[in-house]
Amino acid sequence: MLTSEIGRHGELRLRFVQRQNKTTLVENYSRPPLQVMRPIPGGSGSLCIYLLSPTGGVVQGDLYNIVLELDAQTHVLFTTTSATRVYKMPIAQAKQHIQVTIQQGAILEFVPDATILYAGADFRQTMEVTLQPGSLLILHDLVMPGRLAQGEFLQFRRYSNRLIVRDVAGLLLYDSVQLEPAAMNLQQAGILEGFSCWGSFYVLGDITRWQFDMDSLYQTYTGFSLTDDTLSAASLLSRNGFCVRIVGNRLESIYAHFAELRLNLRVRLGLSGETLRK
Repeated sequence: MLTSEIGRHGELRLRFVQRQNKTTLVENYSRPPLQVMRPIPGGSGSLCIYLLSPTGGVVQGDLYNIVLELDAQTHVLFTTTSATRVYKMPIAQAKQHIQVTIQQGAILEFVPDATILYAGADFRQTMEVTLQPGSLLILHDLVMPGRLAQGEFLQFRRYSNRLIVRDVAGLLLYDSVQLEPAAMNLQQAGILEGFSCWGSFYVLGDITRWQFDMDSLYQTYTGFSLTDDTLSAASLLSRNGFCVRIVGNRLESIYAHFAELRLNLRVRLGLSGETLRK
């Protein structure tokens, strides 16, 4: 076996159903280093799942596969216990594939902590989501390109992230990021523009079923919003979707913006304003 092929093949498969108006985890298969904590019941019959990282981070040759299946009327909040650290990879890469199916009337809040790309990291991720009528996906991702406190900035080798979302009408969203600092000027206009971190927040699904006033939501976050340490903008998809992009100098500032947006959405859904326990 080549050195570049040595890694950990982690797997996680979870299936959720609704029983007595509460979301229940009925299938839980895991292979280290992927595993989850005991589920925590939340408000409105939801269930909170924390993904653990017992090995401390992602290394060269790692291959992770995550499958989430939400049956009808379930509500799952999926998050992590801490940031995902991606370490130096001299000659190869690490890959993660996430497959999600959200059945009728179900809600998935997929809100992990940030991915931290150490110097020399090469991380490639694909997330594919299938939405059935009446379902909803609330998702965010955040990236810090290095250990900024140690002066390590944009020294990773490659970062690839593809988000593919489909519903019954076909392709809803295809969002692809391919970044290689050695071959690109990531500080130019339209990319980082001098900021240190970035994140995206998505709302996707059956907007009519959940009675979202997307124009009102868009007006709340539209245009460019510049503070001392963040720059953000929002856009509507051609149908059934909304996205906010943020670049910033501190992860905490982006987290705060996303937490506020998520709380706003939960209020619009008539749900309690649950905060993540970290």
